[in-house]
Amino acid sequence: MTDLLVRGGMIVTAGGVFPGDILVRGGRIAAVVQRAEEFPNWGTWVAGGAGEGMEHVRVLDATGLHVLPGLVDVHVHLRDPGLTHKEDFLSGTAAAAFGGVTTVLEMPNTLPPVATAALFAQKRERLAGRSYVDYGLYGVIDEANFPHLRELAEAGAIAFKLFLGPTTGDIRAPGWGRLQDVFALVAELGLPLVVHAEDRDVIEYAQAQVGEARDYRAFLATRPPFGELAATQTTCLLAQVSGARVHIAHVSLGDAVDLIREAKERGAPVTAETCPPYLFMTAEDCERLGPASKILPPIRERKDQERLWEGLHDGTLDLIATDHAPHLTEEKASKSWSAAPGGMIGLETMLPQLLTAVGEGRLTLPQLVEWTSTRPATIFGLAGRKGDIRPGLDADFVLVDLDAEWTLQPEHLHSKSKNSPLLGARLRGKVVHTIVRGHVVVENGKLGEPIGQWLPGACWTAGTGQPARIGG
Repeated sequence: MTDLLVRGGMIVTAGGVFPGDILVRGGRIAAVVQRAEEFPNWGTWVAGGAGEGMEHVRVLDATGLHVLPGLVDVHVHLRDPGLTHKEDFLSGTAAAAFGGVTTVLEMPNTLPPVATAALFAQKRERLAGRSYVDYGLYGVIDEANFPHLRELAEAGAIAFKLFLGPTTGDIRAPGWGRLQDVFALVAELGLPLVVHAEDRDVIEYAQAQVGEARDYRAFLATRPPFGELAATQTTCLLAQVSGARVHIAHVSLGDAVDLIREAKERGAPVTAETCPPYLFMTAEDCERLGPASKILPPIRERKDQERLWEGLHDGTLDLIATDHAPHLTEEKASKSWSAAPGGMIGLETMLPQLLTAVGEGRLTLPQLVEWTSTRPATIFGLAGRKGDIRPGLDADFVLVDLDAEWTLQPEHLHSKSKNSPLLGARLRGKVVHTIVRGHVVVENGKLGEPIGQWLPGACWTAGTGQPARIGG
């Protein structure tokens, strides 16, 4: 591997912004030096021995660019295996690389769902060598696979996913009584438990009452706020009594933010995320855009959007993830909100949207890094490798031009799905280069080689190639 010097840029971390250079050796950060003019003679630059052999280092000029840690997206659906007409791992991780996302955590509601260690191993084998970025793989919790959760953890699952409400794959969760045992076991295993917090019974009752939803307001009535609030509240209580590390996915309601805040104040081990559609779109946008903008949970009102931003700023919400969930254009083109699948692409648009919001004063660059890199890596056990720019971590960076103004067009998208509601939107801030473990995988719009590696979860014994034994 060629060593790399990223020189002349403005480095952004959760702690601040400063001019500096980054030396990469063997795929990891060897040194970060502020004010590049301090070492004009590379041969004399010594930072813990890092300066030796500088004559063989490739230099990547970052002048005029900002260098951020690669984004860690903990919530993506890349549809592989079984749904590869919508997306596959190569197309999805190419989209990630072009969006400055250097680590993805892939959800388990594929075909078949990842419910056993054997299915996990099959998926892992299938994806080897087919990713442009590093990746972790979830295991699912369904109504029948409680006996397999320990072996899934030992096989290297990065986390578990629990779908309390109906969504793609329609994976049914155990009942609330059995979930007490599930949460207790997950607490013992020590992995994060990510919850889609909508109550199935509430939704199925509402759907029966409403019938087919032909407009957005009718669709909202089929996913009532009570369903998300009831599931969020009970999930937080289960986390508190069990000690399981629970992460609530795609929070859409302002009132849900209040429930999560109260749970954290009681000491419950709960974290939570929201997603760009909830931060940048409202129900009025969905009424205009039609079923192409259908996601689950649905996009709510402006008052909810404002409270989600408040939740990020006060620390109640910990991170932003895409919930990248591609469907084909013809699938999303249904005139019926009930019939159209729920899901929206986002891997290539999250960072430009957030950079645009930085320019508007809605967040700072350090906050962007905190919410999309540092906190995700910490919550999902990757802080020793990902999420920051400091010596010893993987050399994952995204270099962005904050001044670049551009209009999103279908040809900019590398996902198989091209039906983003953002098409035609004017954005400010663009990815120029993306680096994964020192490999430049996107350089000025050109895609490199699929060098992504699998990231095992905390229950895997690193370096042995064998699963850890957990408990007795």
